[in-house]
Amino acid sequence: MVFVRKSVWAAGGDFTDPILYWYAKGVGVLKQRAIDDPTSWRFLAAIHGINTQQWQQYGYLTNGEQLPQQSVQDTYWNQCQHQTWYFLPWHRGYLVSLEMIVRDAIIKADGPADWALPYWNYSDTAQPNALELPSAFASQTMPDGSPNPLFVEQRYGDNTVPIKLPAQDVTLNNLLIPNFTGVATGGSSGFGGIKTVFSHYGEVNGGLESKPHNIVHVDIGGRNPVGLMSDPDTAGLDPIFWLHHANIDRLWEVWLRRDPSHSNPIESAWLDGPLDRGFIVPLTSVQDWKFTPKDVLQTSSPNLNYEYDDLSDPLEGATRIAQRLRRLGSSLNLDSVSFSNMDNQQSVELLGANSVKLDLTGRTVSTQVRLDNAMMRKIERSFTTFEASESSIQEPDRIFLNIENIRSAKDGAVIDVYINLPSGADPANHPDLYAGSIAFFGVRKASLSDQPHGGRGVTEVLDITHIIDALYLSKGLEVPNLQVQFFSRDELTPDDNVTVERVSVYRQGQ
Repeated sequence: MVFVRKSVWAAGGDFTDPILYWYAKGVGVLKQRAIDDPTSWRFLAAIHGINTQQWQQYGYLTNGEQLPQQSVQDTYWNQCQHQTWYFLPWHRGYLVSLEMIVRDAIIKADGPADWALPYWNYSDTAQPNALELPSAFASQTMPDGSPNPLFVEQRYGDNTVPIKLPAQDVTLNNLLIPNFTGVATGGSSGFGGIKTVFSHYGEVNGGLESKPHNIVHVDIGGRNPVGLMSDPDTAGLDPIFWLHHANIDRLWEVWLRRDPSHSNPIESAWLDGPLDRGFIVPLTSVQDWKFTPKDVLQTSSPNLNYEYDDLSDPLEGATRIAQRLRRLGSSLNLDSVSFSNMDNQQSVELLGANSVKLDLTGRTVSTQVRLDNAMMRKIERSFTTFEASESSIQEPDRIFLNIENIRSAKDGAVIDVYINLPSGADPANHPDLYAGSIAFFGVRKASLSDQPHGGRGVTEVLDITHIIDALYLSKGLEVPNLQVQFFSRDELTPDDNVTVERVSVYRQGQ
């Protein structure tokens, strides 16, 4: 039997849907198990991440409670992969573990043997309620009046009820990124992330991890106080976590299918997983699964045994390069032009950087990035030569804004970034100058000096090619600097200790 993962909104998002009803029942069973049981709700959440002080604060651990042996904790817990090219395959194996354990509990409770984990497609513009947290997760009780295992009070960090995601946070332009693997030197961070070793917390977010993954986490969890979903060390405790990640997993499949040039890495360093620490998850209380990325490539394989009910392309075949050339007014017949996605082989060069470390407090901070004149002329030449051939094309240079070494004392913030916004202007009136958003998910832990990366924080890479294209078309590229403006969605205080080490701009081209 191949299990079918279905949209959470397919049957209304409430307990009239047997999938959600039995998910609640299964989660309830797992929540009753002791934390030293590998099939318990808390053990599984700790695989993603655990901070015992936070868990005690939220009521998920009590003083003196028996934890698994330290060797078991070292093997299983604090294992999630972030800011790495292992982000997608690790979370796929993790989802399978939870799904199998919940299904087993459901079957033992006389539930359906074909139960599969649903997914939350918050980007479905055809579904009027897609942005809303499904009501089965917001209700405090089950239909019979008993407590609802899918409702957790600690979800509501900002006490915002009901939860509704901003539409701008779930756009899917990152499906246009042509390469899975990014570069670690300032250019595209790729669809799936940059090459790393085992990376419980790394530095540079890949495209899909940044958006919609990170930003949906913090849109749900908030920051005043921080709800479960805003921090990787508590996120797995929230039942909505698993539906969010099922959708991220689905989008990986959508990305692969929507363009024949899209493909997973073929290097053994990715296929065989990291050498410094392997991936392992429980399947039952006595059986575990050691897996590598090559073990989770085909969802219908015996290792995984599932498929999604909808893998249609939400962008209807659009490609990044074709969109760009139309934006630049190309007269070429784009249907007959061949393009080569050579992003990883292109050279990456620094155009400029700001001169001071930034302290982000309040709601708005700006900085100036001074640009190298000779490098800007080089970029301008790439524009003037791209129509030289009628059958093939060398794309003009792409431009990336790097927000380097972001550090913070807590997670949950969202900061919108704009380029060259007129003084006093409302950012909402200038979507053409929007560079992207930074969501603080994992930034707190990446800022701690005792973590593997030494507290260097997180770096966000934002593709600002569309802004440079417009600048070229309107004024040319003889500009001495770019003004970069940060707009926090809520007030940042000195106690938040949010800093940015450097803001830089890179070109990526031939």
